[in-house]
Amino acid sequence: MLVTWHRSLHLDTMNSHPQLFLDSRQARNFDGRHPWVLQRSVVEPTVSPETGEIVELLQPNGSWIGRGIYNAHSRIRIRLYQWIREQVLDADWLAQQLEAALRLRETWMSSRGKLDAVRLVNSEGDGLSGLIVDKFGDYLTVQLTAFAMYNWRSEILQWLEKRLQPAAIHVSMDARIAKQEGLEAFDEWVAGMPPSGAVTISENGVRLSLDLQAGQKTGYYLDQRANRQAAAAWIRQGRMLDVCCYHGGFSLAACASNGPTDVVAVDSSEPALQIARHNAASNGFSQIQFQQADCFDILQQFSNRGERFDSIVLDPPRMASRRQQLNSALRAYHRLNLSALQILNADGTLVTCSCSGSVTRDDLWGVLSSAAKRSRRRVQILEARGADVDHPVDVNCPESDYLKCFICRVE
Repeated sequence: MLVTWHRSLHLDTMNSHPQLFLDSRQARNFDGRHPWVLQRSVVEPTVSPETGEIVELLQPNGSWIGRGIYNAHSRIRIRLYQWIREQVLDADWLAQQLEAALRLRETWMSSRGKLDAVRLVNSEGDGLSGLIVDKFGDYLTVQLTAFAMYNWRSEILQWLEKRLQPAAIHVSMDARIAKQEGLEAFDEWVAGMPPSGAVTISENGVRLSLDLQAGQKTGYYLDQRANRQAAAAWIRQGRMLDVCCYHGGFSLAACASNGPTDVVAVDSSEPALQIARHNAASNGFSQIQFQQADCFDILQQFSNRGERFDSIVLDPPRMASRRQQLNSALRAYHRLNLSALQILNADGTLVTCSCSGSVTRDDLWGVLSSAAKRSRRRVQILEARGADVDHPVDVNCPESDYLKCFICRVE
């Protein structure tokens, strides 16, 4: 286990925390309920708090805003967790938040049916900015994306182990996020015996083998679960193209619904495709042909060869992690959607997605509209969807509504 620093976790006197003031130039633009307080929005004191220390955020006039955790290394200077002054930001509060998140999923599954794989904690959506917990069968995967939650990792892991009694817990922080938070990346199994190989789950009647150690994020994109099923209902028989297919989720769901008779599934990652091929074979879907290729290159090749498809799924990785990258991301999304429209048959189905939090629904709508005009195609949005319900969205944090999925008919 990693060494845990508990210095600031058990301060229980409200007036014992350092106070930081919102910059008056930013006060009008700051939504006091947003969990992220950026570096430019804070007046740095002469003596800065220690990274990981609990702080109080005040308006320029001295009125209290909220309580959170400070990080001198991150552009998110303060992550706010409390907006009620009488609360105490400690391990008991953490346990209450974890329990509330878990009960929400248990209530949902009590009427829907138990799932093999489910997101138990969804960061800002559950009031725990910087923490993601997914359950895959008997295993838990924990992704830490903030120093604040890194600071609490022992409490989090102990609570999860006691409450859920998993076979093992995988905990990680990837290199990019660790650098942003002033930490070193880590990736390890704790509290049990890790799986000896792939973990098998069932999603919408499809068997999936997952590599919880080498997979993206926490092992699999659970947020697209309902979208895969919804898209399958619209995908017609004929030829399907699945771009950025990863483990083959959209292709497998479509084939399970007796949709396409011929599928080309493309991804740039050969390890991901190996798992996708195994998933297709284990479900008896011989109509899927997997190719390793760059998404832009393969679309151009299909266009040059005059190939056409009856349905196309575009599910690219995140193209913008912050607002400064928005314009380049929108150009990439436009290119991707325009290329797809140019090789899609009339009365075809287009499923286009974005998982970039900085790209809004209006942004993706605009991209699709521009691509439709340029390709001289009429595009009807049949369903405008987001992440599945175990990925709740905080209305005060628009970035938590990161996943957009439009299911469209194209004339």
